[in-house]
Amino acid sequence: MTDHIGRPLPRREDRALITGTGSYTADHSKPNQAHGVIVRSPHAHARIDAIRAEDAMAMPGVLGVFTAKDLKAAGIGPIPSYSRAPGFAVKNADGTDMPEASQYPLAIDRVRYVGEPVAFVVAETRDAARDAAEAVDIDYDPLDAVIHPDDALSDNAPALWHDAPGNRSSHWETGDRAGVDAALAAAEHVVEIDVAYPRIVIGFMEPRAALASFDAETGRYHLLTGCQSAHRMRDMLAEILDTETENVHVSVPDVGGGFGARTNAYPESVCALHAARAIGRPVHWVAERSESFLADTQARSQKMSARLGLDGDGNITALSVSSTWWHGGYLAPRSVFILAFWMGPLLGGPYRIPVCHFSCRGVFTNTTPVGSYRGVARAEAIYLTDRLIEEAARASGLDRAEFRRRNLIPAAALPVKTAGGLTFSGMDFHATLNRALSAIGWQAFVERKEEAAHAGRLRGISVTPFVLSAGSGNEEYADLSVDGSGHVTLGIGTQDFGMGHTTVYTQVIADRLGLSPDAVRIEQGDTDRIPRGTGSMGSRSMRIGGGAVSAVSDVLIDKALALAEDLLETDRRDITFTAPDFVVQGTDRKVSLPEIAAHAETLGTPLAADTVFTVDGSTYPNGCHACEVEIDPETGRLTIIRFVTVVDPGLAVNPMIVAGQIHGGLAQALGEAFVENCVYDATSGQMMSGSFMDYALPRADDLPDFDLHIESSAEPDNPLGVKGVGEAGTVGAQATLVNAALDAVAPSGVTRLDMPLTPLAVWQALEEAKAGN
Repeated sequence: MTDHIGRPLPRREDRALITGTGSYTADHSKPNQAHGVIVRSPHAHARIDAIRAEDAMAMPGVLGVFTAKDLKAAGIGPIPSYSRAPGFAVKNADGTDMPEASQYPLAIDRVRYVGEPVAFVVAETRDAARDAAEAVDIDYDPLDAVIHPDDALSDNAPALWHDAPGNRSSHWETGDRAGVDAALAAAEHVVEIDVAYPRIVIGFMEPRAALASFDAETGRYHLLTGCQSAHRMRDMLAEILDTETENVHVSVPDVGGGFGARTNAYPESVCALHAARAIGRPVHWVAERSESFLADTQARSQKMSARLGLDGDGNITALSVSSTWWHGGYLAPRSVFILAFWMGPLLGGPYRIPVCHFSCRGVFTNTTPVGSYRGVARAEAIYLTDRLIEEAARASGLDRAEFRRRNLIPAAALPVKTAGGLTFSGMDFHATLNRALSAIGWQAFVERKEEAAHAGRLRGISVTPFVLSAGSGNEEYADLSVDGSGHVTLGIGTQDFGMGHTTVYTQVIADRLGLSPDAVRIEQGDTDRIPRGTGSMGSRSMRIGGGAVSAVSDVLIDKALALAEDLLETDRRDITFTAPDFVVQGTDRKVSLPEIAAHAETLGTPLAADTVFTVDGSTYPNGCHACEVEIDPETGRLTIIRFVTVVDPGLAVNPMIVAGQIHGGLAQALGEAFVENCVYDATSGQMMSGSFMDYALPRADDLPDFDLHIESSAEPDNPLGVKGVGEAGTVGAQATLVNAALDAVAPSGVTRLDMPLTPLAVWQALEEAKAGN
């Protein structure tokens, strides 16, 4: 072993990206390519009576105008929701199936949200395609739209789907309803809370794009696009296009952010592939930022209520949660499964809760479909849990930190199976809580609060212990080769879209093989080059992908050992691998890995190996956030004074990258908490926050210098000891900020604040409390 693992080495990817030599989908082109533009619905809900494309087709440079009729004639199917697919189906509580509610790439006879694709125009230039798109004449018959879930569930609401009565897409439950009811009835105190989790947009740095082509001689499609799994994209596209997977080649260039929302196929890629086949030329489509607001899947979007039972000593006895999830006009792929898989089991988090029950109903609304986003379902579960814990702590009369300490699962009780069905082990929730309390200066806060009050400011503080489940897809492929000059090539089925995979995988290989990091090349994101792969989502890459890199290194070393036997004329049992050399024990006779690779080349069998690394189930990164805020009561402006995060992501292969992942996740989480909100007009369904002029993202000066403490403990299910870090900063921090703000304004009589905590929202809450006193 060498010492690359565990060092904060600079990211190898960054020079190209920060000097402008990165290569994204929009930067690529093919000879004789055409350009595509989507015609989108201006209505939230309408029937399509007719589409007339004659005038558009007659315009200069126009090569084709495609509608759902054309796609259906070519055998193209919908983008599958998988709501009834084996392995992904979730039954309703009454045992019935959920509706399919899959979105067709181009609307067939009805549109269900503003921005839904209706036609695809292809022309010689992008400008010509834009002009022609405006000339496509569509007869719409507008229908009443339902935007908010309460309206969608009302008795007289217009129906979005004939097989979803009352606009209910789903209703599923987990846990012990009878046990919870009995425990709540017997509880000394029952604390209740209602919270809303706003809908947010994804806001990739790089808008989506696609470069599609079709080879008539081979019958193969090729799609170049930014995504999170080339192989999942290939498989989905083959299903949609009604062809075999070997007829679809997906390759992935540099990607400007994914966050879960680039996991599945989108309508525009399907349209571009069909058009490329129809006109016999490559077709390039690049989204405008305004399209991204309307057509990228959105996220979160829940209304939740909960009840928590307490005994006379402030111990939790039961938890009951119900949620209304308004997910738009369609079911995004695997969206119900993801919510059911991640959210219900995690409710209650790190707390000792004897019994719990979770009920979730999905609601169709005339809004953009909701899909995955960093920390999907777990962010919502942890937010609700800690907001409820905060209310219970206040109701109990105990110090809020002490209430949490009293109810956290003790390390001595581990391993333990939670009421949600998860098995926790190898954690110390009390230790991370104590570390966060010490770092934030919890005991001395009263003095700081008084000082702020003298200056006319309101101070608040809060703390949030958290645990999240991580690891989506339990296997990953890797192949590895070494040539005679000592150069190493890794092929891996994960996908980097900003996380630093080239750096960390190189560190693992350099350690395992004892070769220079400069000699390592990483290849990914190409279904013709990499035979299989799961991709990157759910904080899985370093645990499972890194595990595959470590495992394939061992396989290659074992193959090299067989060749070393011949070169050293020694039994393998007497040979030790001391990277990068194979050494005959007790002698100075040795042969290096590059020398063995050169020998293999002379035999006509290059030194190479491949493997599939497999794990079982999820891991549980955990930690604790603490936050101190100050509020100006005259303006409602909130300032984050300090933010502390203690986190156990497992062993850190590169602590600098781990810190960067946490920092980025915290920025996203805090953005959700105090500025982000996707707003629709309640009648027309038009998005009122459809640009960065109206939709706020957090800026650097909105955030403090984060005080990060990495407390690593090894995860035993993979050779690197990794738990996962990609989503650890994105969960829990929302509740920490809201609870700190509530602590600040509680003396003024404010009892409720909902995200986002904009200055206006905070000021109004203070004014309403003042008026009520």
